[in-house]
Amino acid sequence: PASEELDNITNYLLEQRRRHWRNTYESSLILETILPRLLSKKEEHSKPGLQLSGLTTETVAAFPFENTVRGGVPLTITKSGRLPVYFTAYQESWNPDPPRTEGAFVVSTTFEHASGNLKAGKPVQLIVEVEVKKDAEYVMIEVPIPAGCSYASKVRSSTNGEVHREYFSHRTNIYCEFLKKGTYSYSIPLLPRYSGTYTLNPAVVECMYFPAIYGREGVKGVRID
Repeated sequence: PASEELDNITNYLLEQRRRHWRNTYESSLILETILPRLLSKKEEHSKPGLQLSGLTTETVAAFPFENTVRGGVPLTITKSGRLPVYFTAYQESWNPDPPRTEGAFVVSTTFEHASGNLKAGKPVQLIVEVEVKKDAEYVMIEVPIPAGCSYASKVRSSTNGEVHREYFSHRTNIYCEFLKKGTYSYSIPLLPRYSGTYTLNPAVVECMYFPAIYGREGVKGVRID
C-alpha cells in the first residue's frame, strides 16, 4: 500500500489499542508489523497538536481538551503531527417556540382524566405516547415537567422497553435499550401544587447516539386551579 495508506492503518491500530489489544498473540503480531515503521519515522509520529485561531490564537498539546468560544466569529483549526485527533464542534441556541416535529418518532403528552384544568393537591398522571416508525436502539425520552407541579411518586418500570428512568426537578428522562416498530405509553405521576398558568415544554424522543433522529411535541399550556 501507499505510504499514506500505511500511516492510516497504523493510526487505526494505535487508536484501537486503548490500554491493550484483544490478546497477547494479537498484540505481538501488531507490534511486529508496525513497530519498525514507527521507529523509522519517529518524528512523523510525534504527538499531535492543534492550533485554534479566532478572537485569540491558542495552541493545544494535551488531550482531551474542551473549550467554549463566542459565536459569530470565524474559527480556524490547524493540526500538526501524523497521529489523528478526533474533533467535535457544536453550537447551542434557544428556540422560544419550537414546532411539533414528526420523523422517526412521534410523541404526544396528555394528562390522564383531566378534561379541563388541573386541581392543586389532586394527583394526576402525565401520559407520554410514543410512536416508533421503525426499530430503534438506545432511545431517550425527555419529558419536561410543568413548573407548578412536583412528583407524586418516582416510580420505576420495566415495561415498554424501559430500562432506566431519571427524575430531575424540571424533567424526567426515560431510557429504552431497544424499541420495535409500534406505539408505546409511559406515565409520570405528578402532584399539582401551585395555582396559575404554566407552560408544558415539548417532550422529545431521540436516538441517544444519533440525536438528529428524533421526534418532538409542540409547546402546550397548563392551568392549575
